[in-house]
Amino acid sequence: MKVQFSIFLLLIGSWLSANEIESLKFTEVTNQKQWDEVLKEASANGQLLFIDAYTDWCGYCHKLDKEVYTDKDVIGYFEEYFINVKFDAESDFGMQLADFYGIDSYPTLLFLTPEAKIFDRIEGFVPAKTLQAYGEQTLNDWAVLPVLEESYANGTLERESYLEFIGILERTNPEKAEMVATAYAINFTEDDYLDVENIWFLTRFENGLDSQHYKYITANKQKMIKTHGQSEFNDYLSGVYNDNLMLAIKYGDKNLMSRLTQEVLPQFVPEDELPMAQYITESIYYLQREELDNYKLTVNSFMNNHLSTDEKPDFIISTTVEIIENYDFEELISFSETLLSQAIDINEKRFETHALFGYIKGLQANYKQANESLDKAKALALTEEQKAFVDNLKEAVKMMQ
Repeated sequence: MKVQFSIFLLLIGSWLSANEIESLKFTEVTNQKQWDEVLKEASANGQLLFIDAYTDWCGYCHKLDKEVYTDKDVIGYFEEYFINVKFDAESDFGMQLADFYGIDSYPTLLFLTPEAKIFDRIEGFVPAKTLQAYGEQTLNDWAVLPVLEESYANGTLERESYLEFIGILERTNPEKAEMVATAYAINFTEDDYLDVENIWFLTRFENGLDSQHYKYITANKQKMIKTHGQSEFNDYLSGVYNDNLMLAIKYGDKNLMSRLTQEVLPQFVPEDELPMAQYITESIYYLQREELDNYKLTVNSFMNNHLSTDEKPDFIISTTVEIIENYDFEELISFSETLLSQAIDINEKRFETHALFGYIKGLQANYKQANESLDKAKALALTEEQKAFVDNLKEAVKMMQ
């Protein structure tokens, strides 16, 4: 009896293990033929595809496999309503798909139409309930989109349906979303501005500084704040600022950048924080446009006009770190050297300035001075953490040689 009972327990254990590893079934595609087959299936069935782009080294990809794709609700829903596909984004064919869909972080999850166009995307790990919600929303949007399209084309789209339509188009057809947004907003009344959903809408669309909507909202600032609250008003202006700064950088529109610093920022940034916000705006613009002379002038102007002598070293350190981490221009490396020299003149006891100065000299291949500065930084370091920071820079300089 003991032997038979032991066998029974083993069988029960095996049965439980088998059920524990039940997982969402995917079709793994490794070549064009397999990809064409799943697209053909999607087209024939009128189904959306759920795509998991993964890599072997991606920890969160494995976390999806273990924690999300084993969820019984996810399994049931996605196997019923989607064609589920995986591909290794570092395989020969996977790299082509990743490049085509603009995938550069993992995991990336896509919902594709039967025509292989992106309907929605998720970047990064999401828990089971969140993925389930994404799937349900995507399926609902996919079902309602043709109805909204037809109503819009016929001129019968109800006003309350415009925001839903625009929200779907934002993900699937951004150009058409802009066109529909213009049609929706053109006849706004005063009552429309009292609806917070419309304020959220205007944060993303029709938010040019010369638009009637921006002019109305800013001209009626107190009314907007009383209706929606200071936070919502600030969020609106922040959205306007971000979108227009991107446009200014893209098109090299220095006038638009200046209007942002002089017209938009003062409306929602506290007065004591305004100079820094204006400086950040200008520095981002010039760095992204690679207008390095203007960037250097901006840095020096802010430092000399808005900072006390004691405040300058911290500013110089943060500016140097930003340059080192994000910009590989010899001109900016030399500029950092000049700034750090000023910081050392102000306070020669700061270990950070000597450490960064040493690293900069290493980047300039002046290894003798680099090591001298790093040795001085090590002598000035007070904590083990500070000393370890210097040691890391010394190791980096050593690798440069």
